[in-house]
Amino acid sequence: MLFGKRAQPWSGPKRVILHCGFRKTGTTTIQEWMRLNAGQLPHGFVVSARDELTQPFRQAVSRHIRKPDLKSVEREALALRAAIEGMNAETVLVSDENLFGRFMMADDGRNIFDLAAEILPLLERAFGDAPLEFVFYTREQDRWLRSAWAQDVKRAGVSQPFDQWRSAMSSISWETGLSKITAALTAPVHVFRMEDDLSASDPLMGRALFDFAGLSADQIATLERPGRENESLSAAALNFLLKVNALGLAQDDRRKVARLVEENRGCFVA
Repeated sequence: MLFGKRAQPWSGPKRVILHCGFRKTGTTTIQEWMRLNAGQLPHGFVVSARDELTQPFRQAVSRHIRKPDLKSVEREALALRAAIEGMNAETVLVSDENLFGRFMMADDGRNIFDLAAEILPLLERAFGDAPLEFVFYTREQDRWLRSAWAQDVKRAGVSQPFDQWRSAMSSISWETGLSKITAALTAPVHVFRMEDDLSASDPLMGRALFDFAGLSADQIATLERPGRENESLSAAALNFLLKVNALGLAQDDRRKVARLVEENRGCFVA
């Protein structure tokens, strides 16, 4: 095993925060905020928003989910540690919702929480004694699952109506899922509610995360805000894509149609 040797003591940033999603809990908006303001953040505060820093790791995880290869995941975990450890920063905030896969369910029946409970401890072990903390956002469960279903219709070729798709997700719940993840990790786990950020007097998706990471209210207020990101398709557009997905088109052709629908969403009403 790659982790058989004793890790060298951590010598990098004083805080490493991994915002691991979940998908469809405002993550795209949070990441766009980070990209917009990366050059305006306080000295010593570095952000990475689902970019080339984490890309090799998430690609290794994606391959591992399809065909088990833990050694590849472990190698990329160590490489990610080395990259972050070498940063000239006090605090590093990394946001990537695909660190444990892209979809709610793997082909073998494991759900998003099962995958997180397997993959994230590998990252934790690679980081050794680093000051690592994990952050997640939750969302009201039915809204979350409906949004995840719509994403799977767009991205994964799902052709099932929501109720049928939802029945296959019967094992998914915030309470049991977060408990499983927390039990698998020894590093601190922090959970924020999407609804709390959006219902505040000055709504900003990600406010709880940015505050937790050490930005003051005044600093947050002066930074640029993103527009709406990754908006849902209308019911008409989703119904059209359900029919397209049921045709059994080649994956590349299906994706081209999905992109056309997203780029021409005004053609679909209701």
